[in-house]
Amino acid sequence: MKKRGRGIATIMFGFGYGEGFPDHSIAAIEIKEQGPILVKTAAADVGQGVLTVLTQIAAEVLRVAPDRIVLSAGDTALTKNAGSTSATRQTYFTGSAVQKAAEGVLALLYHYGSLALHCNHPELVVKDGRVYRYDRPDHFMSYQELARLAHEKGELLQAEASFFPRTDAPDPETGQGERVYVAYTFMTQIAEVEVDTATGLVEVLRFDTALDLGKALNPQAVEGQIEGGTVMGMGMALMEEQVIKAGITLNPDLTGYLIPTALDCPPFYSRLVENKDAAGPFGAKGIGEPVTIGATPALANAIYAAIGIRFFELPITPDKIIKALRQEQGTNG
Repeated sequence: MKKRGRGIATIMFGFGYGEGFPDHSIAAIEIKEQGPILVKTAAADVGQGVLTVLTQIAAEVLRVAPDRIVLSAGDTALTKNAGSTSATRQTYFTGSAVQKAAEGVLALLYHYGSLALHCNHPELVVKDGRVYRYDRPDHFMSYQELARLAHEKGELLQAEASFFPRTDAPDPETGQGERVYVAYTFMTQIAEVEVDTATGLVEVLRFDTALDLGKALNPQAVEGQIEGGTVMGMGMALMEEQVIKAGITLNPDLTGYLIPTALDCPPFYSRLVENKDAAGPFGAKGIGEPVTIGATPALANAIYAAIGIRFFELPITPDKIIKALRQEQGTNG
């Protein structure tokens, strides 16, 4: 017999190191006399797409197309500390540093543009790699020409910025603090499953997600992270079990240690809730780890809704389900 059930889970996640630990990121942006605009950051992209987001942030502030931006990511000769790619922090921290550096370069574009075009800042338009006066749009200077003007003055058209927010150590008695983390991401997920009571197999039929992320800088990438994180949570809930005996892992390969594949993935339906209530770039929050947290309890609740049995140990594998069902039947006579 196959039984269906739905389960819900709501989570909150404080991102960044938090709890009073120093946490910051440094970024720099330079416009050279030739070539693209260079963004210097040590932020590591491990597949989450942060370099794409940083490119978007720089392009948005500097009012150019993203293809005008080049990142010197991870070049230790050019970059300064961006912190670790962990704690769901890179978009918030390095994104904020890049935004501040870009705003510094934008201010220099206005400065050198006003000198070159003999006007005040409010009379200028800075757009599409050009600086010109409102009343003379055909008389412009490119960003690169302004970089040359700065070089002639012995200066560079560049800016460096750091983002270093404060957090508070929690009270040792209560665990509370005024600002323990820089911000919080909130998410609710609903899982729908079908449990085969003859085999114990659980088929995930659907996942619905509502994610409060402040601002979706790249909605497609956010949806990808929701789906990837949810699949990781599915693995934790249903499959991934490390078997250890006498200190030795008995299933050290993917033959015995199962992880979800594309064939295990259900349809995903995601809603991005944009509140812009954080101090991140354009109001964005971190989402990397939060989207892995809700799937497991949602699935556990869905299985409970389907067969009426609570499980308190992960993963909830078919053999555990069959054993629990048999015990339930024995208890009920």
